[in-house]
Amino acid sequence: MEYAEFKATVRVEVERFMASALAECADDEVCRIARHVALGGGHRWRALVTVAAGRIFRPDALRIVMPTAAGIELAHAASLVLDDLPSMDDAALRRGKPCAHRVFPRWAVDLAPVFMVTLSYRLALANPLAPPDRRVDAAAAMSVAGLEMVIGQAQDVKSSQSADETEAQVLDRYLRKSGALYGTSARSGGVLCGATAEQADRLYGVGLSLGLAYQFLDDVADAVAHAGQIGKDTGRDGDKTTAVALFGVDGARSRSRAYQDEALAGLAEWGAEADLLRQLVSEASWAAA
Repeated sequence: MEYAEFKATVRVEVERFMASALAECADDEVCRIARHVALGGGHRWRALVTVAAGRIFRPDALRIVMPTAAGIELAHAASLVLDDLPSMDDAALRRGKPCAHRVFPRWAVDLAPVFMVTLSYRLALANPLAPPDRRVDAAAAMSVAGLEMVIGQAQDVKSSQSADETEAQVLDRYLRKSGALYGTSARSGGVLCGATAEQADRLYGVGLSLGLAYQFLDDVADAVAHAGQIGKDTGRDGDKTTAVALFGVDGARSRSRAYQDEALAGLAEWGAEADLLRQLVSEASWAAA
């Protein structure tokens, strides 16, 4: 499968799988929020990483990892609902649409992330195409990523340039808030398709580096792009210590490329079977972050 075809196919299939899963749920305000935030937008990078990592081990990875890939996208969408709340970033626009709290009742918005995360576990654990021990492994990895994301979001809320946050602190926050879910995406794809424990750990490291690359580029986008280009509010990180605040736009771009190189180095043991994942890593740009 060519790279462009691979991306298009995964995006269509993930959208279809999530839409089908949500259609089976009660048609209430909470589920409508899930459809609003999870469907019809997003690059699906985490799902793409999950499938590409699985393709290292099995050519039919798309079919095998789909429930977990879709679950990871639902969990990511849940994190966006929380990130955009008035108590956090107070954003107005996400993926080219009004943020959930601008459209739906607040009580339903409060429940929607719990609903989406719970559904993501159900999908991952009910996967009939993966051995029980491997689907449990992938779901457990998702739970660890979720805990890391909560810690990272808490750090993000409390972050301020006036607090003289160090590079190490920013990196720790980004590893938790963004890197952990990318790492879990790569690891889960490998585990579900037969990766050994050592290979799964290596894929987790690849995903962590890729997640950092994208997070640094997301900081660049916040500084230099406009909402029409990336589908969300920009200029909202001015009171936080970000990669751009620490290194400037060019420095953040340079460090992002260094993280891409780290991710590519982590794939060195594999041959052409890892080329789709290599291309995903190499494609990282602020416009796609």
